[in-house]
Amino acid sequence: VLSKRPWTSPKDELYGVTFQVSTSRADFESKYRELHKLGSGGFGSVFAGERLDDACNVIKCFGVQVQNGVEHQLINEVAIMVKVSQGNCPAVVSLLDCYELPEEVILVMERPVPSMDLHDYKEFHGGVLEEEEAKVILRQMVEASIQMHNSNVFHRDLKLKNILVETDHSYPKVRVIDFGCGCLVKEGPYNYYSVIKCKKYTPPEWHSSKGYSAEPTTVFHLGALLYSLLHRTSFHTLFYVARIKECRHFLKSCLAENPDDRPSLEELLRHPWLF
Repeated sequence: VLSKRPWTSPKDELYGVTFQVSTSRADFESKYRELHKLGSGGFGSVFAGERLDDACNVIKCFGVQVQNGVEHQLINEVAIMVKVSQGNCPAVVSLLDCYELPEEVILVMERPVPSMDLHDYKEFHGGVLEEEEAKVILRQMVEASIQMHNSNVFHRDLKLKNILVETDHSYPKVRVIDFGCGCLVKEGPYNYYSVIKCKKYTPPEWHSSKGYSAEPTTVFHLGALLYSLLHRTSFHTLFYVARIKECRHFLKSCLAENPDDRPSLEELLRHPWLF
């Protein structure tokens, strides 16, 4: 994948990792060939590409003007990906090269082919997966999360769109992408969530106390992923928490020790949890 993104000043060290940033367009063009456009987003456009010496599939993005902290976020993403690549994280898509050119940065990343993101994979299979297949995917995601945390990296945005599924294997092999919201694992709680692009997966503790921790949040994200794979409806934290409370109330009322405290069948039929 070739990914051109904006930058304004050379940065080559963050989070204790050093990464090489080339400033030569000729070097880029001697190693990679740009192919068709894959899509675009807030930071730029994404293009398919290939490495010339071995035809390895890669990716590229054309940048926009640097503003509103975008430069810092790009530097952060590069540093996080380098840090992950230095650990044992085979489930993470690799950052291959980084180029700082006038008014843009090119991030060259591995592009597994054939593959699709987990959202599209789920839709391709009818909008819901069988439990056994979901289990295969979740086991890989748990292992990948352990590897990332062992590398001191907290992804913070695990969701269907940020997971690729390689489709040329006998099983759905997953790869983690998009570290734009990533940060280092730390002992204390995080008290901000402003950079998170998908707030549907924010953990309940963020809504109640505006604080959250790395490992419990990652575990919550994995649970939300599993829910999404097994249900046609998308996951949303606040809706799910409300439903859990309704389910508990439903069970508690049905199992009340005093029969007079139990609802009638008509009352039970009108319980919010059943709708």
